[in-house]
Order: sequence, then structure tokens, then C-alpha cells
Amino acid sequence: MVDYNLNDTMIQQSTAPVVLEAVNLCKSYPDGSGGTLDVLKSVNLKIRAGEKIAIVGASGSGKSTLLHLLGGLDAPSSGEVLVDGRDFINIPETQRCRIRNQRLGFIYQFHHLLPEFSAIENVAMPALVANNSPAQALSKARVLLEKVGMIRRLEHKPSELSGGERQRAAIARAMVN
Repeated sequence: MVDYNLNDTMIQQSTAPVVLEAVNLCKSYPDGSGGTLDVLKSVNLKIRAGEKIAIVGASGSGKSTLLHLLGGLDAPSSGEVLVDGRDFINIPETQRCRIRNQRLGFIYQFHHLLPEFSAIENVAMPALVANNSPAQALSKARVLLEKVGMIRRLEHKPSELSGGERQRAAIARAMVN
């Protein structure tokens, strides 16, 4: 189970709009003996525009499960996921895919770069899917790759990049839209 403890840290409230919210989010799986394993219980989370967060915890604590629920890749056992204040779970999959492409960016532990494409092509991919012109998508990708310090590695395939460079390419890809 994920523990969201702020350790009595004072946090200044932002006035930026909430863009992603979990409300009483729960996820359980059958445990094989007729019972259930509760992975997430009553998770409440608000992410505001411009915020950057990290989900950290021990192996098996539910981090990936939470990200799959927030990204609409899996359905919660109960609770809600809201994107821009709207239900994100009970909408058609095509609409969820469009929202994921245009409004959400996740960077997983494994980069999931496509091996046959260069760094710039991998970063441009979500922009192309969002119907940007190839020139516009490549321009956005170039700017982002420059920002993450990879201007000299644009044409390199993932197999030619270090682990850190692959992660930076994944970060740029998550931000392209």
C-alpha cells in the first residue's frame, strides 16, 4: 500500500488549476485464495498545472498501479480519476487515448523508446500522433532534446544512447505535447 506522508512539511498552496486528481482511489486484486489484496486504499491526490511530482516508495508498494490508474490504463476498484475536473475513467477509450496524448506525460522507470527510431523521431512521435505536421513535431522535439542536453545525440538510436540519455529522451517525449 502506498503511504502519502508529508512528514509535517509546510506546503504553500498554489492557485494553479488542478489538472489531475485522484479521489478515494482504490485498487484490489484477487489473491488466489478467494480473498483480495488491497494495493491502493483511498488515495487522494491533486496535481496542479506546472507542478512536477515524483511517486516514490518501496518495490511492490503500488507506484506503478497508481500511475496506471492516473493514466487511464487500468480501472480502479473504486474511486475517481479526474483530468481537468472531468471523469477520466468512464469515457470511451479513444477519448482517453486523445487526452493521454495531449494532456498527460508519464516517465516510467523503463524508457519505452522505439528501437528503430532515432532520439528525435522518438520524441516527435506523440506530436505526430496529435496531428502536428512532421516539421512542427521535429522542431518541438529538437527544442526539447536541446533543453535536456542531447543536441548532439538527435540522430542516435536508443541502442546508441546511455541509460541516462534514454531517460532524458523519455522526459522530452513526455513533454512534447
